[in-house]
Amino acid sequence: MGKKILWVDSYDADYAWSQGLERGLRQALVGSGADLRIWRMDTRRNGDEVYARKAGQQALAALQRYTPDVVIASDDNAQKYLVVPYLRGTAVPVVFCGVNRNPAAYGYPCRNVTGMREVDVFDNQMERIFRFAAGKRIGLIAGDTEVERAVAASCKKKYGDRLKIYLVRTFAEFQQAFLRAQQETDILDFRNHVGIENWNDSAAERFLADHTRIPTFSEHPWMKKSVVFCLAKQPEEHGHYAASTALRILAGGRPGDFPVKDNEQARLTVNLKMAKAAGIVLPVSLLQTADIIGREAYRKEPVSR
Repeated sequence: MGKKILWVDSYDADYAWSQGLERGLRQALVGSGADLRIWRMDTRRNGDEVYARKAGQQALAALQRYTPDVVIASDDNAQKYLVVPYLRGTAVPVVFCGVNRNPAAYGYPCRNVTGMREVDVFDNQMERIFRFAAGKRIGLIAGDTEVERAVAASCKKKYGDRLKIYLVRTFAEFQQAFLRAQQETDILDFRNHVGIENWNDSAAERFLADHTRIPTFSEHPWMKKSVVFCLAKQPEEHGHYAASTALRILAGGRPGDFPVKDNEQARLTVNLKMAKAAGIVLPVSLLQTADIIGREAYRKEPVSR
């Protein structure tokens, strides 16, 4: 085909979400002949507004050097700092993915922009999870980032006074907030540890195994060791959709031909270690439909002689 695609990633190559996006992108592009270039804005590890604006300008400069036929822009910062100020309404076709905010907030869709919105897939599972809760109070805990603040605001509109929000900046703040949440809520959405300073996976897993007392869940695959239930959105779905749509545009389609859609795929993982900590006994029917981790929590200790 000989066509050029530029993927502008809001984040970095070390981020699990970006890695999943790339797998989906490359899978969709196999055999297409399209040339894929990647520009990483690195705004996960650099959350400063001044940095983000400069990252958007640098992404624009990379685009102008490469002159792609289609741009794929993943996650919200690529929209806020690149597409909206520089590309929206131009002749450059753009496919977005991984966008948490309502696309209308960015003026999408428009004549040169379409894509896939990132939506949580846990809503249709909430009643199943609430079977293990003592009440209806909901908590949300996450790093205090721009994306999580926007998600928390959206959830607050939906759940009102039932929802208590804990946005934290450091691991110590997280520990304190998590302990409060065990008393103040009946079910806790631990959305993401990204943005929490001094986060340590091993220390966090030990802390959570010692202090989880209520059902916990998350929507991100890299959070499965931290919660009881993980019904994870699949970044590969976003990447595959974005690349497939880009190829359809390269074949003669226009962004306006493809309506904005929501992600649909999810994978359920149950963490037996965290379930045991919370005192939750899981039915066989649920375990048969899930991936299982944390089995070591139920291994018998060797008998001392």
